[in-house]
Amino acid sequence: MSLPSLYYDENDYRLLEILGDVFNRGVDRSHFKTILMPYLRPHGIKELAADRGLRMAYAILQLLESLKSNQASDRLKALISLRDETLTAARGAMRNNRARVLVQIMKELIRAEGDSRRQLELAHDFRRAAAGKVGFLRKQLEKYHLLEMPEEWNQVTFDDRVHDANSKGRKTPAHLVMDAWIKGIRFLTVVYYDVMDPAVAGELFAAGRILGVTVRLGIEYRALFRGRFVKVVWCPGGLRDESDVEAFFRQQGVSRLMKLGREVRAYRSRYVHAVIANFNGRHREAVLREFGVELPPVDRAAFARSAGEGEPTLQQLGDYIHRSAMPLFRKRVEELRREYAQADVSAREGIAMMVESLDALDADALIERYLAPAENRNMPDPDAPHGGDDPELLRLSPSELTARLRSACHSSQLTLILSGLQLEDVLEILLECEGRITHLEVFNIKNFTRLQAQRRRPFSVLQQALNEQNAVLLKRLIRQCMDRLRREETPGHFERLRSLERVLVRFDDLLGHYKRVTLRTRIGSGSTGRASRTHGMGFAVVDTLPPRAQREVRLERAEDRVPVEGVVVRSLEFGPLRAGTGLAGAASRLFCRLPWGRNLACRPRTRWHVGGYRVTGEEGGNVVALGGVSRDGNGFRLAGNGTARRTRPSPERINSSLKNAFKVACGFVPAFLTFYFTKEWWVLAYLGGVIWFAITGLRNVIQSVLGGGGLRRSPYLAWNDYVNWERIADSLLYTGFSVPLLDWLCKSVLLDSTLGVTVATSPLLLYTVMALTNGVYISSHNLFRGLPREVAAGNFFRSVLSIPVAMLLSALLGTVLGAAGVADVAAVLQLWAAVISKLSSDCVAGVIEGLADRRYNIAMRRWDYAEKIKQVFEVFSRLEIAFPTMDMVCVLNKPQKFLDLSRECGVDLVPEVIANALDLLYIRTYKPRAREALRQALAAMTGDEAAVFVASQQILARERRVATLFVNGLVGRNFSGALSFYLLNYRTYLKDLEKMAMVADRERLEEVV
Repeated sequence: MSLPSLYYDENDYRLLEILGDVFNRGVDRSHFKTILMPYLRPHGIKELAADRGLRMAYAILQLLESLKSNQASDRLKALISLRDETLTAARGAMRNNRARVLVQIMKELIRAEGDSRRQLELAHDFRRAAAGKVGFLRKQLEKYHLLEMPEEWNQVTFDDRVHDANSKGRKTPAHLVMDAWIKGIRFLTVVYYDVMDPAVAGELFAAGRILGVTVRLGIEYRALFRGRFVKVVWCPGGLRDESDVEAFFRQQGVSRLMKLGREVRAYRSRYVHAVIANFNGRHREAVLREFGVELPPVDRAAFARSAGEGEPTLQQLGDYIHRSAMPLFRKRVEELRREYAQADVSAREGIAMMVESLDALDADALIERYLAPAENRNMPDPDAPHGGDDPELLRLSPSELTARLRSACHSSQLTLILSGLQLEDVLEILLECEGRITHLEVFNIKNFTRLQAQRRRPFSVLQQALNEQNAVLLKRLIRQCMDRLRREETPGHFERLRSLERVLVRFDDLLGHYKRVTLRTRIGSGSTGRASRTHGMGFAVVDTLPPRAQREVRLERAEDRVPVEGVVVRSLEFGPLRAGTGLAGAASRLFCRLPWGRNLACRPRTRWHVGGYRVTGEEGGNVVALGGVSRDGNGFRLAGNGTARRTRPSPERINSSLKNAFKVACGFVPAFLTFYFTKEWWVLAYLGGVIWFAITGLRNVIQSVLGGGGLRRSPYLAWNDYVNWERIADSLLYTGFSVPLLDWLCKSVLLDSTLGVTVATSPLLLYTVMALTNGVYISSHNLFRGLPREVAAGNFFRSVLSIPVAMLLSALLGTVLGAAGVADVAAVLQLWAAVISKLSSDCVAGVIEGLADRRYNIAMRRWDYAEKIKQVFEVFSRLEIAFPTMDMVCVLNKPQKFLDLSRECGVDLVPEVIANALDLLYIRTYKPRAREALRQALAAMTGDEAAVFVASQQILARERRVATLFVNGLVGRNFSGALSFYLLNYRTYLKDLEKMAMVADRERLEEVV
């Protein structure tokens, strides 16, 4: 068998083929943009024009490559599309976690451009994740260093300090929020330096709203304290979402702050421009001497273009130099490899050290060794005060700065950065600022060490003293600081002692400042989105994670734990399963108030409430870093780029059809052998395994088809379109091993030979024991496969329900055999007892799981219709506003009049109206249970809403206008299939919709009567 047919699937190659245009930078990608438009839904008409993988790839590419601020709208559209695509692709028990895995794999697939083998592996993983199993998803989460999150999405995960491309990071705001969501972060603080762009703030809030991430903005300022700068982060409380941005930045105090901040940024950027000259003139020679690599001079114009808009930063300069240097570094490493092959033992050691040094020379190392102020002492240090030469904002004391920030926004949160500060410094600053400091940044994981954890413990005690109004503890802390200063006798310690004496005299004032204000904790990663040798973005309180994730942290990720204890309280809330004002709604609310009725009639929801964080000073707190530590460097190795790739793919990449066939064969062998060696009658001896497998296989097929609509399913979908063949293969694998368990061990050995229980002596006991044995077996392999405990419990319950069914089938079969004149009916029933028990179990399973499939399909269609109907009404509202004197329902019912009116008035909402109608046409025609969901949606509407909905669909009758929109790129350039589908089906759809609307109207009238 050839390699392509043994490994990977045809659809893996097809996915890479259709992604070719996305990866090909020489191809115009503009025609892809339309498939990301928010009014085209994932389950809509664009499915006929673009594969889901292509749509996701282009959305991620938009986020990764569009760096300019004027592309924010495109990035947000891509983010909406990506969210919808992943959540609709994910089904089953791990919907949110599966969506995270899908996005992460697609990111890796894009980054692997040029490595076809790696891309093929990722394409296979992507498809397995999209329709895969829980066990595979958990392996992928572990592979990408992602912790499993609860599907309720109620975990306490946060990061109080990250940076995007507008400060010193490398990611756009939308890209940053997407990565935070992938890691499972729900609360994110993005910090900028000195100034913030309103457009950036708007993009961040919009991205957070799209993905359900609560975003907070912070601006870091520096205040002059004892001849150095201390840092304060301002988080204005008036900024909660994108609707607040414009009004906030128009405020006079805020506008003045932003103006002063721009002066500081320009002041700091002068150092960046000066250090370019220093690097070109001096540090390039140092690199040449040490590494034998002659770097090109930094081109100011090229660097300015790469840095994008705004003032350049030192981090951007380091990234630019590193990107320029990497081809030269690779060339140098190749030379060193050749030298190493011919060198003696002593020379080889030096060459190996040189390669290690080149590997470690990443962007952070370049900044630290050549660009940082400590390496450029011939220039003024921008991180040190320079008196009158500094901008106004850098000449303010902590008290003056915090007062100005608080006056600009009274509900501000101000965080004091503890880096470089002693306890006596913090005491003095807190007293001076008169309670305006609301938080202390206890840890920035970027600079975290275990020694730092021990040194942070006194600050936690200080917070405790202030928050608990403990005068004794606060006084003791102040005296301990004074005693330490007397012992150390550092320069200026007499003056510091006098300052602490003033603090001691006024320590009751300090307590008073925090009598009504709690001094809280911030913990940040300082992540910039670069691969560095420190932890990446995000933290989680372990107690709020699923048990499996807690176990993983405890056993495998102990090094990621932070010595911080998060105080959290769990609450369980109960809400009615169905809302409403009728009798059913009232009964549901009544049950929710009764302790014994909550579990029956209510939907439980778990919430976690954070009381605060405190430093433990020990190894094990209950806070874990979500971001891993990168140890890859530049990827240089003396022996080549890592170990040699395997000549053959791993067994996980075996062709899915072959894998499914192998599973079926593995299950069939024990089933066939059990019947062959234990049965004398040739029918069971040779056909018993086939009968057993036929029961399971047919049950799976029938339940899938019935779940998708049964005999009333879409005529455009074949029966096998509803069938998940991997699910059937798994079912047949495990059902095969149930034959020796049930027929031989349970029925023959235990019940018949040992206990003397047969169909003749005690049929109820026989079928009960076999059903319970089967239930334990099914539940066990469900748990082994990683399925949720609820599913395992449900499958055990189904076995219990199969007992009366088995008794009924046995009685019916006995009656038929007796009527046919069979001599020993009991003996025949004993032979078939295991098959009867199996058939009964599968009958019950078919009903239960078929109903579950039906419920899932209807729920998905309800979601589809809810989103589309919401868009229909939004567009109609805009039409009502645009044409206040017109009856828009009548206008929409006459499509040509609507087209003429739009053209005459210059209000072109026609594309949105047509796109909504086409999506609804596609959903109704192709999606399982769409007719039933649409009928329910129409029944839930008022008469006016139904009239608007039906009128909005009449635009489909204008064939020429709809066809023109397709040709102009509504779904991209691959529109022929979508256009043909529309032309063939819209008439039937409109007629059917009219009938359904009439039925809904009649039902509404009957309710009124």
